[in-house]
Order: sequence, then C-alpha cells, then structure tokens
Amino acid sequence: MTSMTDTFHQALQSALASRDTVSIRRTLFEMLEREPSKTEIAAAHKVARRIAEDGGAVLISLLPEQAGADAYVPTTRGAGRRASNYLTVDAEIIKDLPCRVELATEKWDALIDEGMLLTQQKIESDPVLSAFLPGWTATPRAEKRARAAEAAVS
Repeated sequence: MTSMTDTFHQALQSALASRDTVSIRRTLFEMLEREPSKTEIAAAHKVARRIAEDGGAVLISLLPEQAGADAYVPTTRGAGRRASNYLTVDAEIIKDLPCRVELATEKWDALIDEGMLLTQQKIESDPVLSAFLPGWTATPRAEKRARAAEAAVS
C-alpha cells in the first residue's frame, strides 16, 4: 500500500507531464473526486515543495486569471480573487511574475533573474508604476545567494 504523499507525488508528476502549469488543489480534486481536506492539501503542498526543491518545476503563487485554464477557483465567496499555489515549468509565467515564485532551485535562477530585470524595465518605463514603486530594484537570485553564502562564511 502506498502512502498519501507517494500518491500525491505521482499525481502531481503525471499532471506536470501533460500540462506546463498545474494547480495543486485541482490535481487533488481530480484525483480524489471530491473536495480535499486541509490535511490532504498540506500534504500535497509538502510534496509540491519537494518537487520544486528537486528542480522539477517552480512553485509559484498565482491568481486564477494568471493561471489560465487550469485555475482552481473554490466556490467560496471571494475565492476568485485569491491566489493559489501552482507547479509550473512555463517559462513565460515565471518570467512575467518572478516576484510570485515561492520556491525554485538554482536551475531556474537565470530565468527568474531575467524576469526580474524585465519587471524593473517595465516599472522604470511606466511613469505611473515608477511613482507607486519608487526605488524598486530587482536583486538577482544568484546575487542574493552569493551574499547569503558570504554572510554564512564570515
């Protein structure tokens, strides 16, 4: 008999094999054929983090309209405006929304850094955005990692 985490791992991996962006909740819903419990959701999120840590995908928080066709929208009031966690290998989503990335390995750093630089360029070229976000600068993930490593050594 397989454990719940093994089952969720297999379900998320097979969903990622067929789609670029996978809703963790929707995958559970489809697998269980019912609304998942809080315990099942928590276990699935741990599995998703493990997949992201292994470099298989990026764990990202998306609003339903950002996620597209696979968006999971619970039926509760106001749920359409709430972000959910997704696993994605879609480079465009990662580059467009680098600040929503929850977890990614070094394998994805260059892509996230490129997205952060594009975001900074958009902010600088838009007078309204630059007024709302004065002094916002993108710090590349690779640079952050190097600083953290230096701080740990000293």
